[in-house]
Amino acid sequence: MISFDKLKLKASPNQYLVAPEGFCPLAKPHRVAPVFKVSAANLREAFAAVALAEPRVTRGPSDKGLDQHEFVQRSALLGFADDVTVRFIALSPATSTLAIYSRSRVGWSDMGVNRKRIDLWLAKVAAKLA
Repeated sequence: MISFDKLKLKASPNQYLVAPEGFCPLAKPHRVAPVFKVSAANLREAFAAVALAEPRVTRGPSDKGLDQHEFVQRSALLGFADDVTVRFIALSPATSTLAIYSRSRVGWSDMGVNRKRIDLWLAKVAAKLA
């Protein structure tokens, strides 16, 4: 399982990081994480529902102490795996955010797949919680 506080982005473009400012001291996020007006538990539930409703997504291991969870999505044609790590962060009892690192296991370029996936999942989570 990755550690967001030690995460360094690779030189390859086949990755996408969304995180609150300053959350990953060694990596600059591609996008600043949105803040949701729900508890971290409700955000976790909504995110998992969205992710697991997507094609070819399975749940991986989790670290409940950190509230960090793994998902894997396989490509339709060849079954290549992309890993998605997400940590849910309580800002208050009624607000939360998250950090997401999506990356391909193989190859150099992903043609923007990781970015598209996470942006779509975040839009669906926002719609689900609206």
